[in-house]
Amino acid sequence: MIKVIIPPNPDFKLYKTELKKLYKESQKRLCDPNDFDFVTKNTLFYGFVDQKELIGGIYFFKENEKLFMNGFAGRKHFDKNIECVKMSLNWFNCDIYAEAQNKASAISLLKSGFKRKEGKLFVYKQWENPGKD
Repeated sequence: MIKVIIPPNPDFKLYKTELKKLYKESQKRLCDPNDFDFVTKNTLFYGFVDQKELIGGIYFFKENEKLFMNGFAGRKHFDKNIECVKMSLNWFNCDIYAEAQNKASAISLLKSGFKRKEGKLFVYKQWENPGKD
């Protein structure tokens, strides 16, 4: 069962170093110039763990009055990544945007219910996804 951890949660400290390392390794692909501490303090940040194994992190932030999602994960977690994205989409009641920087990201977004808006920009429309799991 996937467990969600957030920065104020005591369990977050157990995974912070590993999350930070994974974020740093993924930062170039994320196209996010901010460091890990900035991201965890200034976004809605969620870490995901399955049976004490770190999967990755997803964070949400507002830009131009839109809610955006960005995320990173370790290798060989594709199905769990999709599960984590779908889980996190249920926590909001507005459309969510994301930019896919590569083919794997685009596939993950599409499998999670996002639709391509234009170019690298994808959108998850809450009203088009009733009965989400």
